[in-house]
Parts: sequence; C-alpha cells; structure tokens
Amino acid sequence: MNHRRLALGFLLAFAIAVVGCHRSAESDLDDEEAPAIAPILSVTAVPVVVAPMRNELDLLGITAAQRHISLRAPTNGRLFGFKLQSGDRVRRGEVVGYIMNREIEAAEAGLAAAQKIDPAEAGKLRNSVMRYTSRAGIPVRAPADAIVSQRLVSSAQIVAYLDPLADLVDPNSIYVEAQVPVDAQSLVRPGMPATVTSPVQPKTVFPAVIVAMAPNLNPNSETSTARLKFTGPERITIAGAAARVQITTLLIPDALVIPDRALFEDASTDAYYVFTVGEDGRAHRATVTIGIREPDRVQILSGVKAGDLVITSGGYALADGLKVRVIPPPKEPG
Repeated sequence: MNHRRLALGFLLAFAIAVVGCHRSAESDLDDEEAPAIAPILSVTAVPVVVAPMRNELDLLGITAAQRHISLRAPTNGRLFGFKLQSGDRVRRGEVVGYIMNREIEAAEAGLAAAQKIDPAEAGKLRNSVMRYTSRAGIPVRAPADAIVSQRLVSSAQIVAYLDPLADLVDPNSIYVEAQVPVDAQSLVRPGMPATVTSPVQPKTVFPAVIVAMAPNLNPNSETSTARLKFTGPERITIAGAAARVQITTLLIPDALVIPDRALFEDASTDAYYVFTVGEDGRAHRATVTIGIREPDRVQILSGVKAGDLVITSGGYALADGLKVRVIPPPKEPG
C-alpha cells in the first residue's frame, strides 16, 4: 500500500511539471509573437513660406575725397587768429584768420621805439601809424564750404603769398573705394544698390550705389576697386575711414523659403534633403534643390511646395517613414 501511494505521488508531480512547462512555452511564444509598439518622435515643424530673399556680398573699403581744397595765404606777413583744427567745418567766405603785413609790423615797432626815445613827439607819429594800420590785417577767408583735413601752419607764423595754410575737403565729394575679389567680379556691376557702415559712425547705415568699376586688377591682392557714391542725405565726411560695403547682387521677391536648420546634406552624393510631415503623421524624406542661402534661411528651388511642413528638430535621428508628433517650438529666452 505504501509503495502504491508513493508511485501515485510521483505521477502527480510529473503531471504538474509537464503542464507548467507547456504553459511556460506558450507564454514565451506569446511574447515573441506580440506586435512591437512603433516609436513616435516629438519634433518641431514650420511651413514652407514665400518670402523675398537676397544674395549679399560683403566687401571691405575705405573712404576717399574726390575734391581737396587748399586754403592759401592771400599776402605776405604774420598769421594771427588762425584757430582751425582737423575736423572743423568752415563756410564759404568765413574769416578764419588775419595776416599782418610786415611793413605794418615795422611801423608799429618804430612807434614803440619812438615812444621810448621822445614821448612828446611820438604822438604825431602814432597818429600816422594808426591811420596806416587802422585794420586788424588782411582777412583769410575759406574758399568753399568744407571740412579741415589737415592744418599746415600755426598762428603767429610768418607766411608768404599763396603759402598753403590748411588742407580742406569737400564733404560732398567723399566716396567709398571697395575691394572686390577676383572670383566676385562677375557679380558686381555699376548701378547696383549697396549699404555702407563705418566705425566712425557705427549706428548709421548709409545707402549707396556702385558708380564705376576699375578696369585693372591688383595682382598682389587679386582684387579690383569698385567706386560707390552715397545716395542718401547722410554721408561719411571723413576721408581715409574704414568702411564695410554690403552689395545686393541678386533679389528674388517671391522665393520658397525654409529655415536653415531644416536642411540636411547627404555627404555621399552632395545632395540636399528635408523631412516633411505627411498627412499620415510620418516623416517623409524629400530631396530638394537649393538657391540663395542667408545666415538662417535657404531658398528652395524644387522638392517641396509652399505650405508643406518641414521638420526643424530631430536631426539625424529622423528617418523616412518614422512616426512623428509635432510639438510647439520652445519659447525664446527673455
């Protein structure tokens, strides 16, 4: 009887083990056959828009004066009251100093000596000298409206007839010479609009236009010179000032535009592509042809159309057919 009970116990334990293994195998099979959950990537996206775009060329330049005016002595003598300094503005006909004739100086020196020798008789001589020297001197007048570029003499200095006293610059003749690299020669031509900025007036943008291109090339710098004139009421009035010139070489008023961060490049084919968000909620890779590039925008010539949603985040984690969810872009700080 005891042997029979022991045998029945072993049979029952074996049956339980077999059932357990069968259920475990079924559970493992269910896990393998269970469908995987497709990942969803959260992205930001913006529509392709139509907007004006321009191609800009940045050049370095310097201001120069087309018209220099020499302020000269109208007679021989000693210069008095001459206080002009570099940068001072003068008006045409303005008196900027006087020149005392040497004979007048000699007469006044003789009168001073006579007063010491014979004060009683010196009175008559003084009246004669005063009649002769009734004026302060011969005035020195500015020949035109101008700005003082350089002062050449000092007050009380003896000068000769037509000696230069100062170099003046006509502010309306200031222009800009910009250096154009040889590989940009075909992009620049007279009549193109431009803007000029300079450290001498850092907060001002001066409108300008290209008026001429030099016919020769500098072999050392491989550049030629473009001459620009100011077209607005304000202008740089200092010759020799450094300037930055920005020229619009191409303007497209109705370009298809996307953000630069939405554009990718295939290094193996040198082709460009973007990812768009389809109506099926998935990312779709689209090969595009690009045109003008600005620092943060790109013109698209083909591959997408206005209104398409292009993905601007996710980077190289994106893949064709990947399920995506568009979320609002992060707020800008401040």
